Amino acid sequence: MKICILTSGHDVFDNRIYFKEILSLKKIYSEIYMVAPGEKDFITEQGIIVKCFKKRKAWYDRFRPMKEMFDLAFNINADVYHAHEPDSFQVALKLKKRLNSKAIFDSHEYHPEAFAEHFPVGKTFVTKTIYLYEKIMCKKADYIISVNDILVDKFKRYNKNVALIPNYPNMESVSKEYSEKPTFIYVGGIREDRGILKILEAIELVDKDYKFVFVGAFETEEVKVKIESYLKKNLNDKDIVFTGKVPHLKVFSYLKKSDVGFVILQPNNWRYINSEPIKLFEYMISTTAIIASDFPMMRKIVEDAQCGVLVNPIDEKSIADAIISLGEKREKTKEMAFKGNEVVVKKYSWSIVEKTLLDAYSELEKNI
Repeated sequence: MKICILTSGHDVFDNRIYFKEILSLKKIYSEIYMVAPGEKDFITEQGIIVKCFKKRKAWYDRFRPMKEMFDLAFNINADVYHAHEPDSFQVALKLKKRLNSKAIFDSHEYHPEAFAEHFPVGKTFVTKTIYLYEKIMCKKADYIISVNDILVDKFKRYNKNVALIPNYPNMESVSKEYSEKPTFIYVGGIREDRGILKILEAIELVDKDYKFVFVGAFETEEVKVKIESYLKKNLNDKDIVFTGKVPHLKVFSYLKKSDVGFVILQPNNWRYINSEPIKLFEYMISTTAIIASDFPMMRKIVEDAQCGVLVNPIDEKSIADAIISLGEKREKTKEMAFKGNEVVVKKYSWSIVEKTLLDAYSELEKNI
C-alpha cells in the first residue's frame, strides 16, 4: 500500500507527523511519501520521499499552495492520503474523487476556532461557517484521527470511523546532568499567549540565583523586540538564555540539565484551556518537574502524576512562588520529576497509542 502524507503548514520533521506517525507506519509500509512546504525535494534517512512546494506567504495564502500540493500528490497516485489540516484535507478529498483513493483527516488542533482568530470582526460567524464546512468534509473522510476526547466526540457526530490518538511523546532516554544551580526551562514557540511575558515578570520577583533557559523561535519580530526590551530594562542581573530554534532531538540536551519546565498557557485562548500540550509530556518523559497553568486537562495529568505545581497563569506572583518553592526544595522537585516519568511511561507514551494508528490503516487496507 502506497501512503502519502499531506501537510500545508507543518515542517517536514514535525514531531507528531514525522517522528511518531510516519516512523510508526514505516514499520509496516515501505512506500511512504510526504508532500509538504519546503525548498526542494529530498529523501530522508528513513527512506521517506518528500515532495516540496513553496511555503505560503501568509495565513490567507491558501489557493496557490493547495494547487501545487494537489499536482504533486496526484502524480504520486497513492492508495491513502493522510492530511493534517482542513486545507490539505480538501486536497485529499479531491484526490479521493479523482483517484478513488482513501482520505484520512488527522485533526490535532481546534481548527475552526484557530482560523477565526484571524478575523477581529465577525469571529463567531467565521467559526460557525468553518464548523459547517468541516462537518461537510468530515462526512466524506474514510477515517478521522484526533488528539483528545473533546475533538473525538465532535467528529463522531459526523463520521463513525474516528480514532483517538493523543499526542503522547516517544520514549526518549534522558540521563539527567543537573546544573549546579536550579535550572528552569521553557520549550516551544516564544509568544505572549504561551505565557512568556508572565514568566519573565515572575522571574523579576525571584530573588534567587537560578538559571532560566528558553528554547524556541520568536513567533514574530514584534514579540522579539518586546521581550528583548523587557530583558534589558528589568532582568539584566538574571541568568537567562534564549537559544532560538533548535532541532527537535537537540531539545533533550537542554532538558537533561533542567529541574523544572514551564507550561504557562494563557486563558484568553480557549484552545489552550482545553488542551493536553505535548510539552507537558516531554517534560515528564525527560524527568523534569512542571509548573503548569491550572486548566482542567493539565490539572488532571499533573495531579494524577504528582509531577509539579499548578499556578494561576495570569498571576506572576503565583508563578514566582512556584519557582522559589521548587528551586529551594530541589530534592522534592526531583521526586516530582521521577513520579512524572513513571506515570508517562505507563500511561502517556506514543508506544501505547501507536497500535491504534496501525489498526486504522489495517482497516483501510482491507477496502483498497
